[in-house]
Amino acid sequence: PILNPQSPIPVSRSIIERMIQGNDRQLAMINSLLEINSGEKPGMDLKPEPVDFSILLGTIFAQLQPMLTQNQATLKNLLPADLPLVMVDASRLDKFLAHLLTHSLQNNPPGLNFILSATIEGGMLRTQIQDDGVVMSKLECDRLFDLHVRDPQDCCSTSIGLKMYLCRKFIQSHGGEIGVISNRKRGLTFWFTLPLATSSTTNRP
Repeated sequence: PILNPQSPIPVSRSIIERMIQGNDRQLAMINSLLEINSGEKPGMDLKPEPVDFSILLGTIFAQLQPMLTQNQATLKNLLPADLPLVMVDASRLDKFLAHLLTHSLQNNPPGLNFILSATIEGGMLRTQIQDDGVVMSKLECDRLFDLHVRDPQDCCSTSIGLKMYLCRKFIQSHGGEIGVISNRKRGLTFWFTLPLATSSTTNRP
């Protein structure tokens, strides 16, 4: 029989949900590409300023708590309360940290545990975010922050790969470094460095 073009076509809920998820992934990838493009244009520099890192990270992780709760994850904050001021663009640090946590959460089952710590090393603050999830090979660790498209069968790999590249661009724009270490027994440790504020930067008008 000839179908009426105006007749409704039944579509299962699962198909609609997969279509929505696919659109969300494509939108996330487009947004990441736009961030990469804007971040590499002259005149689009970040605006670092002296900030109290302990207070700032406490505020940011409180904002990210719903994401942790949704994934049944916990975060133990071991940051010293007396850390010196750090030079960072505070308005963009939340997105950077969300990208790091998202990578771990999307590559592990629920119930992940994070430990946040920091040390001072030669005029830089080295921050570490350790988890107790899956490990990676040294090659995977070395390539994690590179700009590339990963396994097309992995529904999350492309956008997350772009976001990890953006994380490296963010830290490098501050004059710092970023990396990831696969722990011997289990889990990963993300680390990044940011410059400490000096007397000349804290006394700016």
